[in-house]
Amino acid sequence: MPLAKALQLRKMAEIARGKRQKFVDFPAPHPKQSLALKSKAEVLLFGGGAGPGKTTWLLWDAAKHIDSHLYSAVILRRTYPEICNEGGLWDESQRWYPLKGATAHQTRLEWTFPSGATIRFSHLQHEKNVNNWQGAQLPYVGFDEVTHFTKKQFFYLLSRLRSPHGFEPKMRATCNPDADSWVAELVNWWIGEDGYADPQKAGEIRFFIVVDDIIIWGDTKQELQIKYPGCLPKSFTFIGATVEDNPTLLKADPGYLANLQAQNSVDRDRLLYGNWHVKKAESMLFDVEAVDACAIGNYSSPIHGRRYLWGIDPNYGGDDYFTAQAWDISTVPYTLAYEYHKNKTPVSTSIRALIPFIRRYPPLIIGVEINSGGKVIAENLAEKMPDIRIQGILSTKSSKIINTDRLKLFVEENAINYPKNWEGIEEFKKFSKDDRRAVSGHDDTVMAAASAFACLDLVHTRDPITPSVGVQFAHPTF
Repeated sequence: MPLAKALQLRKMAEIARGKRQKFVDFPAPHPKQSLALKSKAEVLLFGGGAGPGKTTWLLWDAAKHIDSHLYSAVILRRTYPEICNEGGLWDESQRWYPLKGATAHQTRLEWTFPSGATIRFSHLQHEKNVNNWQGAQLPYVGFDEVTHFTKKQFFYLLSRLRSPHGFEPKMRATCNPDADSWVAELVNWWIGEDGYADPQKAGEIRFFIVVDDIIIWGDTKQELQIKYPGCLPKSFTFIGATVEDNPTLLKADPGYLANLQAQNSVDRDRLLYGNWHVKKAESMLFDVEAVDACAIGNYSSPIHGRRYLWGIDPNYGGDDYFTAQAWDISTVPYTLAYEYHKNKTPVSTSIRALIPFIRRYPPLIIGVEINSGGKVIAENLAEKMPDIRIQGILSTKSSKIINTDRLKLFVEENAINYPKNWEGIEEFKKFSKDDRRAVSGHDDTVMAAASAFACLDLVHTRDPITPSVGVQFAHPTF
């Protein structure tokens, strides 16, 4: 058979094969995947937890234009092993791309489709690796786990996003929450105050430009063009998703959910629930194992002759909590004997409800955190109980550092105990070392305990405590 005829028959066979196989569709995406697949944004980040099918979505999305021989896409991981490890990007692609008749070229980590379109996998292990893409024209760039990349790498590849063949250039990325990464700032508008993705904003498109390395946002392209004439805004959106959005995985591997539930509270909030505010365990002030080790026993009834130290973190309305704690400091370890913990309750109501318990657990001293109204609360307590010493505890950053560091030592030395079901256990585990506040939820129990033990040295140096007139406002630093 003449060579020309053989080549013609081979080409016809490839075309026929492509026509037969193009009807082999990927499985139906779940709703969050579908929303991301349909988005018209130039730049889209998808994720917010472990297990929502992020990598699968990215592989499907990159294959939208494989019927054209002019199309090519690149999907990046930070390192080469992350592509080739068992269960990694290359393994996952082998589940899907053969359905479209693609041929694998593992040595160069590339798939070639019957049309001639290609999807390639690559890495950017070092910052300088971006120079390998200088001069490239990329109609599609995907980042798998974008928080592993640097901001410079991300935006440099954005500059390579272009298509001379009529495709709409797209940049897509998957991610898990990382409060310490540059990505957290990028998606911040789509995240609620509680750290979780706002479902009302999922897929909503905004526009941005970068001026002197600062990202400037606008609700419309025109808004930015009026403020910055000549600028060329990019469209962007974020779609948060968790394993609960992926019924296919939950059905195929029910144990995966249990694996996420078994994580420590910080990683559970990040990976199971998709919280963007909670920080990794090494960013927390209190050691998780030490916090758990102190969870012994139950609250105790008042006992005559015991010595009690109280700490109060007042609330100021809204969802904030009024938290007051009575600690039995008669012996070490000191134990949490009683706690009053109420929110959405007027302060006056909380004070009236609290006074009988203060009388039942008579304090040597009460430490009250003083911030935005705390002074009034302390004075109110002093007026109603003139026989009890009230010590105002300042709430400046330096005071919080001193007081919470002191509390940290008590926890690490197992010098305090509290009930196993105490709400404060989770608050301790989510208390930021850098910011000295809760990275998600509340920290009222932490600050009430810190206020109590800030007064411990005053108890030891003035025993018995003599009644004081009014409130003493000072930060004890002994």
